[in-house]
Amino acid sequence: MESGPALGHTGSMKKTMRLRRLAFVLGLGALSLGGAGAYADVDGVEVSTGHPWSQIKGDTYDKRAHFSAGATVMVAKLDEQIKELKAKRAGMTTDTKDWDFAMKEVDDSRELLASRASDAANATTPEIWTDAKDNVGEAWQRSQIAVDRMNSTRTS
Repeated sequence: MESGPALGHTGSMKKTMRLRRLAFVLGLGALSLGGAGAYADVDGVEVSTGHPWSQIKGDTYDKRAHFSAGATVMVAKLDEQIKELKAKRAGMTTDTKDWDFAMKEVDDSRELLASRASDAANATTPEIWTDAKDNVGEAWQRSQIAVDRMNSTRTS
């Protein structure tokens, strides 16, 4: 009898956490959409035009192999963006402090994305996998916002 209310409370907590995550992801999406037009492009660095997340975000637990492959593509895309940003940085002579500060966020978001992709790949139940999948989406959004910020950083 005690397990009934406890399960209801746990289910309620999970629902609340999922709603919070959804609100967070939607907020990040709104920020990235709202500010994307205001950013100046950095020579030699292309803003993400293809969105690999949209190709896997609807995957279910049964399609986790497809999801893992897509998450690998996301990490590789971010790695390419980082490579381009580092090449641009190598040619900079002034105004590097803001650039380096913004680049730390890109590097941190890359580490987070790779970690969360690994968590999703290692998830053993549909519930754990769903949470891990949502975390991958949040990490992807964070990484793309960080790259967009790099594109708004003044360079010389």
